[in-house]
Amino acid sequence: MRKCQLCAYVFLVLISQSNTIAYFARGRENCSESEYWNEKGFCCNKCHPGSKLKALCPELNMRSECEKCEAGTYQDVSNYHKNCFRCKECNKPHSEEISKCTTKSDRVCGCVLGYYYKKLDGLTWVCKECKKCGPGQHETVKCSGDQNTQCKCNENHYQVMGKNICEPCAKCQKDCPDVCITTTPRNPVESASPISPSGTLPQILVPVCGCITALALGVFMLYECIRLWKKKRQALSSEKSLTALEDQKLIIRVEPNTICESVSFANQPCKTEQSGKLPDCVPREIKIHEFFYFVLDEVPIGRFKELVRRLGVSEQNIDRAEQDHRNCKDAHYQMLKVWSDSGRGGGSNVLPFHRIQMFVCTLRDMCLVNCADNIENMFLSQDTSASR
Repeated sequence: MRKCQLCAYVFLVLISQSNTIAYFARGRENCSESEYWNEKGFCCNKCHPGSKLKALCPELNMRSECEKCEAGTYQDVSNYHKNCFRCKECNKPHSEEISKCTTKSDRVCGCVLGYYYKKLDGLTWVCKECKKCGPGQHETVKCSGDQNTQCKCNENHYQVMGKNICEPCAKCQKDCPDVCITTTPRNPVESASPISPSGTLPQILVPVCGCITALALGVFMLYECIRLWKKKRQALSSEKSLTALEDQKLIIRVEPNTICESVSFANQPCKTEQSGKLPDCVPREIKIHEFFYFVLDEVPIGRFKELVRRLGVSEQNIDRAEQDHRNCKDAHYQMLKVWSDSGRGGGSNVLPFHRIQMFVCTLRDMCLVNCADNIENMFLSQDTSASR
């Protein structure tokens, strides 16, 4: 019975100790950087730099009692030590005081001119005499602070092993590469060898780049000349068409939406003989699907809805086309179909000439000049040439 009671007592003691350890561990974690864990079981404030702990805080939420460090001692961090550190003494040979000892910082020691500060271990240091460059050498790093003088051999000099001197190079060796250059004449075969590719590359690049630039400029000028010639030719053909119309005293009715450019000859009614024969000119029929597929490849997808809105297709028809067709081109085709069905003339599968003119004008209003020129060259210019 006593053994059982003893075991139970020991078990309770272990549990209480473990709880106490856990409580102290949690308490230490809760203390801030400016506090420390008191042996009484709560956090106390640390003393400021320049002071030491005189008495622990007696109760929770009460401050510790601190006192200033004595002269010749310091504390450079917040602490709860009962003693301050003793300041360093600048009593080494050739040493001097750089900054004084205060209650918050240690004394800083240095060395007089001609010596540098060398640390031997964590606490020991000495002032060592600065190195002087020997004959044939020059100074690369000056002696100051904790840095000794650094020297280097002069040009065409080499370091003498085990000595602080450099001597002039007299024969070919490791530190005298300039002396190793041969003075024998070059082999005529070697001198006649072609120049290395690395030397010829810049010389070749200059004329090649010049030729490429001149060629590109010539192609650009040729393109501009052809484009201007085509425009001039179209303008001349339009003028000739208008002159012929005036001579024949024909009245041409133009739809209000088509007023953009001069009326092309392809839109003129063909003169037919009274005997019932075929007309003198038969304008080229523009198939709807042929025109639509060409437009789908030319007009940017991001500007297509703006185009059909300008052509008069309602938002309801645009939304319906997008809902009925997942494919973007199919939806755009349906929008163009709605636009073509709203016009008159040309037949069920043929697009009237004036509708294409209106289409080209709308593209130019949208600043899609290249698209307008391509469509005009593909359909309107061909139609004009067919009517001649």
